[in-house]
Amino acid sequence: MNTWPDGIRHAMSPSEHERWNSCRFPGTRQLCIECETPTERCAEDAMFSGGVGPLCLACLTEKEIAS
Repeated sequence: MNTWPDGIRHAMSPSEHERWNSCRFPGTRQLCIECETPTERCAEDAMFSGGVGPLCLACLTEKEIAS
C-alpha cells in the first residue's frame, strides 16, 4: 500500500513527486529496447531511430552514428 513521505500528507514539487513515483511505481518507467535502461521519457516524447525504439539517449546516439 502506498503512503505519504514520512507519513505526512503534503504538497510536493514536480521533481519530488517524480522521485517518489519512480521509487514506488517502477513499472511506469519506459525502458530502452536495446540496453533495457530507463529512457527517462514517456510515450509522448519517446526517441526512435528508423522506427526502432524506444531508445535511451546513448543507444539513439549510437544508432545515429552507425547510420
